[in-house]
Amino acid sequence: MLIEARGLDFAYKVNGRLTSVLRQVSFGIEAGEYVAIQGPSGSGKSTLFYILGCLLKPTAGQVLLGGVDVGQLSDDLTSVVRNQMIGFVFQQFHLLARADVMTNILLPAAYPLELPRPWQRLQSRRDDAFAVATRLGLGARLAQLPSQLSGGEQQRIAVARALLNNADVILADEPTGNLDSANTREILSIFDELHAQGRTVVIITHDPDIARHCHRVLQVRDGSVTDLAPSTALARVLPSPGRRPEPPPGWNKSLLRLAYFALPTAGANLLRDRTKSVLTMLGIVIGIAAVLTMISLGQFTRQRIVEGFEVLGVNKLVVRGYPNLEREATEVVPRQFVYFDWKKDLLPLRQVLPAIRLLSPILINFQNTVTSGGRSVSEGVRLLGIGYQYLAITNAHLAAGRTFTPYNEKGRARICILGAEVADKLFGRRLPLGEVVTIAIAEQSSFPCRVTGVLAPQKSNDELLRPDLQILIPYTTFQTVASFWSGRINDFTVQVRRNSDVEKVAKELKGYFRHRYGKAGKFIVDTEGTLVAQAKRFLKIFVMLLTAIALLALLIGGIGIHNMMLVSVTERIKEIGLRKALGATNRSIKMQVLTESLILCTVGGVLGLAAGFGATELMIWAASKFVVGLNFEWIVDPWAFAFSVGSIIAVGLASGLAPARRAEKLEVIEALRAE
Repeated sequence: MLIEARGLDFAYKVNGRLTSVLRQVSFGIEAGEYVAIQGPSGSGKSTLFYILGCLLKPTAGQVLLGGVDVGQLSDDLTSVVRNQMIGFVFQQFHLLARADVMTNILLPAAYPLELPRPWQRLQSRRDDAFAVATRLGLGARLAQLPSQLSGGEQQRIAVARALLNNADVILADEPTGNLDSANTREILSIFDELHAQGRTVVIITHDPDIARHCHRVLQVRDGSVTDLAPSTALARVLPSPGRRPEPPPGWNKSLLRLAYFALPTAGANLLRDRTKSVLTMLGIVIGIAAVLTMISLGQFTRQRIVEGFEVLGVNKLVVRGYPNLEREATEVVPRQFVYFDWKKDLLPLRQVLPAIRLLSPILINFQNTVTSGGRSVSEGVRLLGIGYQYLAITNAHLAAGRTFTPYNEKGRARICILGAEVADKLFGRRLPLGEVVTIAIAEQSSFPCRVTGVLAPQKSNDELLRPDLQILIPYTTFQTVASFWSGRINDFTVQVRRNSDVEKVAKELKGYFRHRYGKAGKFIVDTEGTLVAQAKRFLKIFVMLLTAIALLALLIGGIGIHNMMLVSVTERIKEIGLRKALGATNRSIKMQVLTESLILCTVGGVLGLAAGFGATELMIWAASKFVVGLNFEWIVDPWAFAFSVGSIIAVGLASGLAPARRAEKLEVIEALRAE
């Protein structure tokens, strides 16, 4: 027995009261029979059609297809049964209005998406669809829309769709109800041919003439079914055993896999309404462009401002170390501290703390007199012993000449660089390069040195060092000419690498020497890193505010897609019901709607990334024309791109989730009946 109904009951509630439609209906249909289920309007025949087609579950009783109780199957397996065992021919045709004839015929071949290689299977079924369409006289109409065809041709499309998957049962609901007599005879002749080929054909009809055309009549009246004697001789029943609805091999519920196979259908749906899709994507284009532009420009501005601070020397640290005279004599320390040792304490620092880029000792004497050619300067003159990296650390510039080299340090060269004010008082407008000056240190000793450079004037609030009154010599030379105590290294300065945390490096330096000497020394780290840290915090907030404004624009775009998808689901309720009837699982429908949302966001997002990148570069170029010292450069911010791509995915999922869940929960019957 191919179809068997056992004690079917069906009732629905109206205002809290049960209304019975079917009562204890039992019958069987063999494979190869040509059966009419006939009855007047309201008799329950349409309800019986939905139950036999696995579109509706009975209140009580069983329906067996090929010996399998379909009421016990999962929703997914029930979709497989509808797809593989039943070919539906609806009275209202239920065709996709904006899809061509070929697409309508191929619709069952695309489902369920969970079957192995659904899209490849759909491609392989095109030849079958063409053969069926040609047999039904539609071969020349495959590229046309249903609205361009007559009612009879539209019904033939529905028949071709029912035949595509070689279904065991052709289940037709009033297939001639909307047709004239000529088209009615044509459709009935097609059913006759299918029956002659061994198909099981079940026609639901209210027309006694259509019922008499079939070889067996099941009459439905007042919820009961009576098996009437056929009006003509029964045709020979051909053996055609039904297939058992088993899950296909390779069953896979991976969301990524479902999304991949939903792409063609989702893309085709969006292309059918290009104008709406493009206008909806426009919001995402603007939103993503704003996100990328705001983040990129914010980071660019932040970096340039921080670089400006670094030029002023705020990435410089000065470390001072002195013996701790306050510690108790009995306190044990790792080693005694008197002064920094260049080789043991300072040279290893760049290996210990990679954030340190440059390093220079500082030795200073405050009571000095410099003379040349009968002129002398003593008030406020500072003699500094420094390393060759000192000028780079302090961002000091030479007005003329050259700085020191490592060879000058090693050779304890008697050379010096004069501050701008010292050079002016000694030599006036004459350039002193190569001149020899005599430097007296606290009236204790004096030594000659050759001038190799002159510092450019510097603005500074530092009354202690006073850059324009400085005389710079190699620190090794200072150790040679100065007194015992003045030649020891108690101060040094470092430059921190770009984008490093200056405050953190300061703490690490202090911690390093405390670990090395314990309480034997007292270590002080002077830094303007607090200013940098505050500036960075402000700029971080600035970038966050810009990003928030951009995200607001993106949110508006996402709401636009969300609304479009909700409207789209509402407009396509019948289509969704049809897809479910032809084998689409709830998961397939949900994934299809989500995929449509993701396609809109992805395409719009890619365009937005391109627009945002172009806008960013254009703004930087324009700014370089008006801001002194700002040079144009191509900016590709990986973080901005990564955040933008993440936003595209998040908005796509968020925008489509609610519409997808709504589509997933639609009941097949309610969807097919929707106006």
